[in-house]
This record gives sequence, structure tokens and C-alpha cells, in this order.
Amino acid sequence: MANQVGKRYVCKKCGSEFIVTRGGNGTIHCCGQPMELKKA
Repeated sequence: MANQVGKRYVCKKCGSEFIVTRGGNGTIHCCGQPMELKKA
């Protein structure tokens, strides 16, 4: 999965949100689980 600059991800467990500032391949994790792309 490619992470695109400007996309926002959210952790369903703790509610943390991250904005991608540098794109790349891989999956963003938090609390031991993959984060989900936040819907608009």
C-alpha cells in the first residue's frame, strides 16, 4: 500500500491521527495494528 502525501490516517484503538508528509510504500501502524485512511 502506498502512502500518499496529504492523506490522513486514524488509529481505531486510541484515536491518534497522522498526516503523511513524505509518501512511500508500507503500512502505518499504531497500537500494534494498521491505521485506516480517514474518510472525508
